[in-house]
Amino acid sequence: MSTMQAPDVSHLVDLERYPIDDLASPKRRELIENAKASLRESGLASFPGFLTEKGLATCVAEVESLKSKAYARDLLRFIYPQETLDPSLPADHPFRKPQPLIQRMLSADVFDGESELRKIYEWGGLPPFFAEILDQSVHHIVDPFLSLAVIMMNNGQTHDWHFDGNDWVVTLLLQRPESGGQFEFVPHTRDKENPGLDRVEAVLRGTSEEVISITQDAGTLVLFYGDQSLHRVAPSNGSRDRMVAAFSYDNAPGFVFNEKVHMNASGRTTPLYVSPRLSAMADAAN
Repeated sequence: MSTMQAPDVSHLVDLERYPIDDLASPKRRELIENAKASLRESGLASFPGFLTEKGLATCVAEVESLKSKAYARDLLRFIYPQETLDPSLPADHPFRKPQPLIQRMLSADVFDGESELRKIYEWGGLPPFFAEILDQSVHHIVDPFLSLAVIMMNNGQTHDWHFDGNDWVVTLLLQRPESGGQFEFVPHTRDKENPGLDRVEAVLRGTSEEVISITQDAGTLVLFYGDQSLHRVAPSNGSRDRMVAAFSYDNAPGFVFNEKVHMNASGRTTPLYVSPRLSAMADAAN
């Protein structure tokens, strides 16, 4: 892997505004400290204008060209596992009502070696940057399906209230819908000692005053504590897609999801494309 040339993202990422690959840059240190403070306060750190104008247009065009390969998902999911709830809760309690997840997804294997989005993901600048913000090891995952993905929603599609299975997530908004599609969340809803039941119930009943709703500009990179904070994507209205890229990382090198997860995410278990760079990372981790 040491002989493999790192992707060049200088035409995609605004490295003047975000010199995150320059370890000696005072601006980089300022970005890290500001992100730490934002995560402590709200569980979300935002980097608007992360992509250049040309980079954003290029990535959107790439996704548009691949839309026919998207896998449609229309699911209902519970916020809390039903077996963990008080059995005396009535059937009409909000915790008994599953939340809709309706979207279309392009999995990593549809992005080949010429993909600009893949270049951004496989670029070496982001993992050490996130590692310093989070004070933990951060590595690319080598999963051929879910290392990166693009999620699209339009015409009322939504990913309603939920917690993520991962401690934190990284997203890159590529395009806003015609209306709606706001990112809504309740900062630090739960922790290991407190599952936040009262706060979640208030959100589901529409009585919470803690919900933060943000409308991000296209080209914004976000680092978010998705396991701690209840969140959703409000329905995206109109025919224009809300497009967001999701980048996946792990604390240890070489992580791959199992075939069941692959099937649920992409509808297949044999990838269309396997990245030589990620394969080399996988070999190095074994």
